[in-house]
Amino acid sequence: MKKILMLITLLNIGTTFTCHAANLKNINNNEPKVEQFIYGKNLIPIGEIEASITDSIKLKPDTVEFTVTLDTDASTPSEASNINANTMKQFKDYLATLAIKDNNLITTDYGNYIQDSYEEVSEDNAQYKATLTLAININDNEKFLELNKLLDKYNINNVQQLYNSETNNAFSFSIFENAVTANKAKDMVYQKYTTITNELKNLQLDNFSITQSNTERTSPKKIDRKQHHVYNTVQIKINKLDVVSKIITKAQELKIKVNDDIFYSVSPDAIERAINDRERLLLNKLINKVERLLTKQYLVGDPKYLDMRKADYEQQSPKRRERFYGAMNMAMAPGSDDEATNKINIYAPSDFEIQLTLSGKFETLKKIKTE
Repeated sequence: MKKILMLITLLNIGTTFTCHAANLKNINNNEPKVEQFIYGKNLIPIGEIEASITDSIKLKPDTVEFTVTLDTDASTPSEASNINANTMKQFKDYLATLAIKDNNLITTDYGNYIQDSYEEVSEDNAQYKATLTLAININDNEKFLELNKLLDKYNINNVQQLYNSETNNAFSFSIFENAVTANKAKDMVYQKYTTITNELKNLQLDNFSITQSNTERTSPKKIDRKQHHVYNTVQIKINKLDVVSKIITKAQELKIKVNDDIFYSVSPDAIERAINDRERLLLNKLINKVERLLTKQYLVGDPKYLDMRKADYEQQSPKRRERFYGAMNMAMAPGSDDEATNKINIYAPSDFEIQLTLSGKFETLKKIKTE
């Protein structure tokens, strides 16, 4: 940042007086006399000299900035979004009690994603299937149709012809039942078998036999329950350093993660005030330095220009892009909020150092003898 000083004001030289002297040059074109009028009749400018001086000021931080991320999940995107919005409202309502307004908050990242969550299926929630496979001999089409009508009532439609029989009049079908335990599935399939075979006997289809019996678990050991996530990252920038711990405590209560990107800075107004207070001292030091550079027969005259530069102290702080990059990854990182908060350094640094450099070009004056 470059700051141009009000040169004549700092030197307590009236601007109207300088302008008046310049006008005299234009009127009578008598430069030596005009210069004597400006500096006194015994002094005239003979050249220029440049110099610079460097100093530093130390300032205590008065601004703190950090981000928080809320990651909510639910079975549907809209439900996850509603939970996120309601929780964030509670958080912002609390911040309002600390006199932290909306203009102190900026949403820096908002989005959603789907995460697979594999859940173990307990034995109590498992499903089992019991199956009985029967073979039956049928000699005519009418009996075959009667068989299919009967099985349709029980949602059995897997009648298949057995081609390994000599007359190709043998068919097979399966009776099955599902239950939460293997024994219950077996009991249910046997009951169904009894009911169906009794009806087959009534239709004079009694030439059947059980060819296979099987019981198996049909449900997986793990169920993939897809969870819809919505994340919201908010930047908080305030000049109330004493409420940082209160904000973190409230965020922790609401399951909002405080990201490890907290840093402190000095506000532009505080920097400006500090530089203004130091200007006069730096100018005096610069003039003293110029005087030391000149030999005794020369004196320091008016400055042609003065230039104040300051080093950017923010280079000592984390870059904004680096702080915000991966905010969502921080929100999804394993570990409790308590563990994450314990790793965050909330203590402000003792002070920041800003280096100031004042450069200037001054006229050099020489004493002359007058008549």
